[in-house]
Amino acid sequence: MREEIPFSRLGIPSEHRGLLDPSAPLAGRLAAARGLIPTSPEVSIAMAFVLQGDPEAEVQEAAVQTLRSLPVAMVCNALHERTHPKIMECLVDLRAEPELDDKVGMMRMANDRTVRLIARRAGPGLCEKLALNHERMLMTPEVYVDLFNNPNTAERDLQSAEGFLRMEHILPPVPAVRPGAAAAAEDTADEAARELELDLEAEIMAAIAGEQSPALLASQQTNLRTFDVDALKVDLGGFEFTFSDDTDELSWILTEEREDRANVDEIRSMEALIRDMSPGKKIKLAYLGNRESRAILLRDSNKMVAAAVVKSGRMSDGEGLAAANNRNLAADVVREVASNREWVRKYPFQVALVNNPKCPPAMAMTFIRTLNRNDLQALTRNRNIAGAINQAAIRLYREKFKLG
Repeated sequence: MREEIPFSRLGIPSEHRGLLDPSAPLAGRLAAARGLIPTSPEVSIAMAFVLQGDPEAEVQEAAVQTLRSLPVAMVCNALHERTHPKIMECLVDLRAEPELDDKVGMMRMANDRTVRLIARRAGPGLCEKLALNHERMLMTPEVYVDLFNNPNTAERDLQSAEGFLRMEHILPPVPAVRPGAAAAAEDTADEAARELELDLEAEIMAAIAGEQSPALLASQQTNLRTFDVDALKVDLGGFEFTFSDDTDELSWILTEEREDRANVDEIRSMEALIRDMSPGKKIKLAYLGNRESRAILLRDSNKMVAAAVVKSGRMSDGEGLAAANNRNLAADVVREVASNREWVRKYPFQVALVNNPKCPPAMAMTFIRTLNRNDLQALTRNRNIAGAINQAAIRLYREKFKLG
């Protein structure tokens, strides 16, 4: 079992790994399962997660109890985008707490089952955020079905999500009437059908006028509510204890970081694999892929896919600077680069972004005053940038260096 545990992926340091071995003393395993080992909350949660799979029932029960009982604020603070997706799923499965759901529901690395569980029980505020989260809708369109069945989802938010999914051609099937409205619609339709069924005069007048039969219209309304709403409520099953995550669905050539550069044939193979992916799969790869995958996805025609690469936090400074200098990238991608606080504190990024015509003018303006004389002078001669940026550079250059 020891070899199967992805310790690094789970964030468990080497000094604590021996406690998780089934051959380790029971007292030590119980202490780890109960969260009594001096370490960070993040590591305590990961250790308790692993010990759910311990062969000793007492250890399993202690681990589950720890995961259930840790203060929710502590749990939320310990979770981040690099937390193993199965840990997030386990916690959401064990604990139905709005604070935890709010945190995990908006995390990009949460797996499909986790977000669907949350969407089924979310309150109005979280329903709205999930419905408007286009990245999640691309990755897990079925979340729309769960929000549809959740009475806390506002109609306007459903309509917004529906419009986006239709545009992407991935709208899951749902009935025309939401489950919450079905009972009321059924009573109204039944009453109307009974009235129309006996109204022979209305039938005759409709026939003379060449209009549809009122009774037929009522029947169609009745058929509408016979849509099998229960069929939409797919059983997501119970939590499955495993260490597998979304990386397992992707080819190693797309996810494994390598020291050497991929050759032309390998790049072409990667491009072919990525080209056949859905936008949702590409977004997942943006958060899991290697350097070569990121370079390909940055050029994707779907702006959300390309922007997800920058949002992933996996790009090196070199990759980020190359993106800041790249005038062929979508404006949304350059905006994401310019929004990265760590990067824009560095002078080379400021120079690259202010000279990139895709950088939003309001952002570019903030970088002009930081430029040294040579770079500012070069900017005054750059005719590819927005006129306002060019003119601002000229005025500032004249002011700073006392030119007429």
